[in-house]
Parts: sequence; C-alpha cells; structure tokens
Amino acid sequence: MCGRLNMHLDPTDLVDELDIDTVGYRFAPRYNVPPGAVLPIIIDRPAESGELVRRLESARWGLVPGWAKEEKIGFRAFNARSETVESKPMFRSAFARQRCAVPVGGYYEWQTDASGTKTPWLMQAADGPLFMAGLFEFRKQVSAGAEADATAGPGPSDPAVQDGWLVSTTIITAPAAGHLAEVHDRMPVMITATDINAWADPTAGKDEAQELLRTLVDGFDPNRVERYRVDRAVGNVRNQSADLMAPVDEMRVH
Repeated sequence: MCGRLNMHLDPTDLVDELDIDTVGYRFAPRYNVPPGAVLPIIIDRPAESGELVRRLESARWGLVPGWAKEEKIGFRAFNARSETVESKPMFRSAFARQRCAVPVGGYYEWQTDASGTKTPWLMQAADGPLFMAGLFEFRKQVSAGAEADATAGPGPSDPAVQDGWLVSTTIITAPAAGHLAEVHDRMPVMITATDINAWADPTAGKDEAQELLRTLVDGFDPNRVERYRVDRAVGNVRNQSADLMAPVDEMRVH
C-alpha cells in the first residue's frame, strides 16, 4: 500500500534531466499528501505530428476511468496491485496504453508492533526524488452542478482538470522487498529515471508492459531507499509542517 506522500522536492527541476518538453504542473511544497490530492505525473503523448512529447502534468490521485459514472470511484483506486493490474477492469485499459511515472520526495508507511502501536516511517531516496510506476486516465467533466458526488470539488481552479477533462492517476504497488518489508508488506513499484522511457512509452502494449513490470519488481534494489522514523503527527492529514519529515531519532535503515 502507498497512501501518503511527501512532495517537498520540485519536479520541475527534472525538466532538463528527463527531457521534459512541456510543464503543466505548478509546484508548492507539501509534506503530508493523501489520496484525492493533486500529484505530478510524467507522461509521453503523441503530438499532432505523431512525435512523442514528454509532459509534466497535474493529476488527481485516485484513478477515474472514462467510463466511470461517479468521480468518487477514484477514492478507492489510489493504488493498483502489480499482480492484477493488467486484468482488473478499473486499471487494464490504462495499463495497456497510459502509463506514467510519479516523481515524489518520499512516502510514509506505518509499522505496527505486537501491541498494535503504529509508528510512521519516511521512505526516500538518498538524494533526489523517487519515481513510482503509475497509470493515468482522462474523464470528461459533466456540466456544472450535475455531479453531486464530486466530493473533491472539480472546477475551473482544479489543476487536475484540463480543457474539461479530469486527469487522474494511480500508483502501482508490489510485495515489499528487503528492509521495507519490516515496515509494511506492500510497497510502491519504484523505477529509475532511465526506466521512464520504456515504462511511459504509449506504443508498448499490454504484453510488453507486463514483462517490463515483472522486470522492474524483480530487479528492484531496496537499498536504493532509506527510511527513518518520523513524528506521529503525520497521521493527521491536516498537519502540513516541514517538521513532519524530521527524524525523531538517529536510526536510519537502508
């Protein structure tokens, strides 16, 4: 599971490194990001000329397929399991043609001890962002006031809505590996910057994506990620202080 992110790093700093052509994401540091919030996604989309254009866009966290009757369906689709992502109706279309990378500063996970006490940890790369394997979708917005269940409040000021289309995303998860399994039994599928070309390639179909996903999961090195304990205040999404990512002791694991 991956249900809380740290977005303290500016993904627009990656424009040159990742050859990003257009930027549609406006950065503001956030230290406690839950599902339903807006995330940056890196996608490759064909231009009218047919040439692929790499874009950094805004997307709502929680996948909403184009066929969905209600946008609130996204609140239970913020993660997709790697074991079933290619076959579940919620995800299979996006898996076959609309894959993305989600750059984040880190993610939080809670470790539960024998007494039931939960301790939050921050997982992050030693330097720079983590890139998570994700999917994205488009859904046409209904006319104003017609969708009473749209609890996330889409509208003209919603950065995840572009030209009347909601852009949404989900993060793929896999069984946790190495020291990460000591905290939780699931982890996001994490990729490298060099993996983005193949993962985000819209010309690669389902079979190629399945093989690549297996390679990414099996080849993941958990030592790329370090973790340390943080304050329990991160459990409340209303808390947004930079202090949330401060270690509470000197213990670091990687």
